[in-house]
Amino acid sequence: MSQFRCFIQAGSNADARGDELERRLHDHHAGHYPGEEATVTWVAIPQGHMFTEGRQSTSSVVACFLDHTTTLDAREAYMRGVCDIWTEVTECTDHEVVVSVTETVSANQE
Repeated sequence: MSQFRCFIQAGSNADARGDELERRLHDHHAGHYPGEEATVTWVAIPQGHMFTEGRQSTSSVVACFLDHTTTLDAREAYMRGVCDIWTEVTECTDHEVVVSVTETVSANQE
C-alpha cells in the first residue's frame, strides 16, 4: 500500500485543514493509480522545533511512498499534483512545501 507521511507545523493552515488535505491526497492518488489505496500519516511538529536555514520554518514536508516503480514523467506529474493541492488548500507558496517520492515494493510483491 502506498503512503503519504506529512510533517506539518502545529497550528499551521495545514494542521487546521488536514481533513481536506487528506481527502484530496486520497483522490489524487486514486486518479494516478486507480484501485490502489494509500494511507496518510500526520506528524505535527510543535512550533519552534522545525527550521529552514537557521530560522523557524513555515514549510511542510510531504513524503510519498509509492508501492511500485514509476517513470520520471509519472513521478513529476504526481509530485506537481501534490504540491498544487498543498498550495491551494493551505495558501502556502511552492517554496513552503517539500514533496518527495520514494518507490518501494511491498514484501508480497518481491
